[in-house]
Amino acid sequence: MIFKGLKRNALKKSVESCIKKRKPQSKQVSSIKSLAVLIDASQSVNILSVVKLANELGVKSDHLTVMGYKEDQKEISDDKDAAYYNDKSFGVGGSIKSTSLNKFINKDYDVLINFYSDDRLELNYVAAASQAKFKVGFAEVDNRINDLIIGAASDNTNLFISELKKYLKILQII
Repeated sequence: MIFKGLKRNALKKSVESCIKKRKPQSKQVSSIKSLAVLIDASQSVNILSVVKLANELGVKSDHLTVMGYKEDQKEISDDKDAAYYNDKSFGVGGSIKSTSLNKFINKDYDVLINFYSDDRLELNYVAAASQAKFKVGFAEVDNRINDLIIGAASDNTNLFISELKKYLKILQII
């Protein structure tokens, strides 16, 4: 219990630190070549809708990366569609123990879509620490993490996709 509290406090401090260091880079994104999607795997998220979104944005499937957070899983196994992490992927001091999560955070994606609506610390940390140039997410999540906030409900995927495409066209990213 004590270690879990220490880990949560370290993650909170890391989120704040990442938010303060971040400089918006949306002007550096002229087109989307690589796309990352961060999902809450405890919610029902259709991976096919994520692939559909990538296709509609003009991103090839080999340049699409999906990372999911599973809260209650003892062991995490990746599948062909996505990689996953859980609470055990973080050390007591907030360090990252998972190599796939470390790769996800440190890769320089053009766009990161934070496709979760519950304000969870483990998801917020990965979203804030990501090296993505442009971050998109839902309004229910800490709005300091994302560059573009879409007010659609997380269960209405079609509305989210249409709104995202509309705003990316306005920003001349697609």
